Amino acid sequence: MKKTIQINLAGHAFSMDEDAYDRLNTYLEQVKAKLGMTAEAQETFEDINLRIAELFRSIHPDATTSVTIENVEEVIKTLGDPADYDTPSDPDDSSSASYAREPYRKKQLFRDPDNRILGGVCSGLGYYFNIDPIIFRLLFILGTFFYASSILIYLILWIAIPKAKTLQQRIMMTGVSAGIESSGKRPAVRSQSNDLIKRTLRIISIVAGIILIVLSFISLTGLIMTFSMTDLVFEKIFSHEIWLPEIEQLFLLPEQQIMVLIGSLLIVGIPLLVIFYLGLFLVFRFKKGAVTILVTSLILWLIGIGLISYSAIRMATEYSAKMEIEERKLLELPSSDTIYIKPSASSLKLGEGEQIFSSNGITIKNQKEGLVLVGTPKFNLIKNAKNFEISIRKKSRGRNSEEALKNAERIEYFFLQDDSLLLLDRYFSIQNPGILRNQTIEVNIQIPENKHIVVADEFKYLMQ
Repeated sequence: MKKTIQINLAGHAFSMDEDAYDRLNTYLEQVKAKLGMTAEAQETFEDINLRIAELFRSIHPDATTSVTIENVEEVIKTLGDPADYDTPSDPDDSSSASYAREPYRKKQLFRDPDNRILGGVCSGLGYYFNIDPIIFRLLFILGTFFYASSILIYLILWIAIPKAKTLQQRIMMTGVSAGIESSGKRPAVRSQSNDLIKRTLRIISIVAGIILIVLSFISLTGLIMTFSMTDLVFEKIFSHEIWLPEIEQLFLLPEQQIMVLIGSLLIVGIPLLVIFYLGLFLVFRFKKGAVTILVTSLILWLIGIGLISYSAIRMATEYSAKMEIEERKLLELPSSDTIYIKPSASSLKLGEGEQIFSSNGITIKNQKEGLVLVGTPKFNLIKNAKNFEISIRKKSRGRNSEEALKNAERIEYFFLQDDSLLLLDRYFSIQNPGILRNQTIEVNIQIPENKHIVVADEFKYLMQ
């Protein structure tokens, strides 16, 4: 085990391996001998010590590990060889106390591990755009409450922007040379906030974290209760009890129901879990496992989007084919000259119940017997015809012609003639097991010549 030595360099304490200490001491002696003993040379030498301390701190920000010989060699390589230094006594050389290589000034975007609060994204953006990182932090905190997409944007930046791990990456991040000319200087974008501002920000982050924890926990609890109610009823939403599976089966096939359920749970639940985790992080500031959790969450969220997208595409194919069937009935000529059209008693019953949902002319109603699908037919009166006839044209869609035909055959519509009285259903219904596939019907009534028509008020606005 190597022997370690405690040193104080430019006011900063470091623990160094013995060979690293010897190499650094030799280097500093060479620098001091090259610069000379003037007051200006002494000031330059102090700046070099400060710059070395800064570089050591960037390599070991937590100061829990010893500086190794490799670290010293990396710093020496960055600062340059003492033989390349020009002495301050040479007034004609403007590169006093510098090294031969040109300083690196082009910036690249990295996450700052030294001045981080949550991943170092805001600090890295501050270096890159030359703006105080507090501005970015406040923007993201405010965005969290007003725009949910701010959290997703931050997570994407956290994953996409690399962390500045090496000394060279830190130099590329700050755009400030590690050479002697930048000794003792701080990057312009580094926050100049005092302890009071930092404490204020810490309090704000804790309060924001608590709010996020509470809100996300309430939302997650509601989400879990909602998705666990597949065998329960939705009370307080409607005046009657409604079974969730019954509603799902009106739109989706069984395999689609499973995919939509899982996909919806992932799409809604994963962001809530991430917000909950973010709240815990703001309060407790733990550092391990963040990237793994965020990457896993993003993958699961994308899987949820994939399931919903696949279900939507599959659902679209359920409407690709269209079929229609027509039923014709030749009615008996009434003995009188007047034909009366009135609603049947069964149509009044179909109109009962609470309307739950309406789509493409089909209404879901909640009745005592359960959920029923009803729709309003299109009525056409054809006067001065040769015969007294009624035709019912039923239309529906499906994944293929066979299924579209079956869906059309499930449409129920009834009428009854009693001499001059024609009783019509005001609504059509869909037999169980009913499924919504854009079903419609058209009722055409041919009225013979020299016959008068009296239409009940319930049908007047429907008859054309």
